[in-house]
Amino acid sequence: MKYLIVNADDYGLAASVSAGIRQAHLQGIVTSTTVMMNMPDTEPALRLAAELCPNLGLGVHLNLTAGTPLLPPSQLPGLLRLGDGGRFPREPALRAAAAHLPINEVAAEWRGQIERFIHLTGKAPDHLDSHHNSSYVTYPLFQAMLALATDYGCAIRLPFGAPRPGAASVLPADFPAHFSPQARARQMGVAAPDCFVDDFYGDRATLAVLTDVLDTLPDGVTEVMCHPAVADDALPQISSYHSGRVAELALLTHPLMVEKIQANGIVRLTFAQMQALAR
Repeated sequence: MKYLIVNADDYGLAASVSAGIRQAHLQGIVTSTTVMMNMPDTEPALRLAAELCPNLGLGVHLNLTAGTPLLPPSQLPGLLRLGDGGRFPREPALRAAAAHLPINEVAAEWRGQIERFIHLTGKAPDHLDSHHNSSYVTYPLFQAMLALATDYGCAIRLPFGAPRPGAASVLPADFPAHFSPQARARQMGVAAPDCFVDDFYGDRATLAVLTDVLDTLPDGVTEVMCHPAVADDALPQISSYHSGRVAELALLTHPLMVEKIQANGIVRLTFAQMQALAR
């Protein structure tokens, strides 16, 4: 059986991003999103999701590289030393210092982000992934995310670079040799999709690529990552990936996508529904 999770990252990043994700769910093929809990649009975006999109899966987009932390700066001295003016470090700085990150501070901030999600929604997230794939940069970061998923009973995204069948796995050098993130997650009782499609992005966010993904979907559960948004004047100031988000929205709501899903016998899921299937 072929199952598909289409997960939109960055919910709450900006009103235009949150609106695009809701539109891609209501008028297109998006089934799930992950929320950036430290952004100005987070709280109103979650209220609108509850009101307008009750079937949209909601997870937490664990964040270390955009905006300011939720925890007080006094609790994150090592992490904030890499940033500027109390803000998270930018992605290049985080990656450059990844081997020396204070994992206890990272885990505490991530837990704070999850707790805010629970406070605002009244429920645990159905999965965890991370902004700029920060939770997959080193093995300790992955372990920290996995421990949180265990604590909160939620699923995770497969690590950045986890392949579709036939592709070579790409994991950071400090991961153990022959390590299977999915097998490790299952050992800890944490669900994860069987496959992850991370290349519907940038120049590859095209109708041909998305059609090919749906036509060649393997058996099991596949997650397709996406980043839709509606256009507005503020979006280019918020994200360097702005016109691509608008293009993705048009593709994710294209009538051909639903036709392809039906023709290929694909069942659309949220992460919570994936977990229910595994029980």
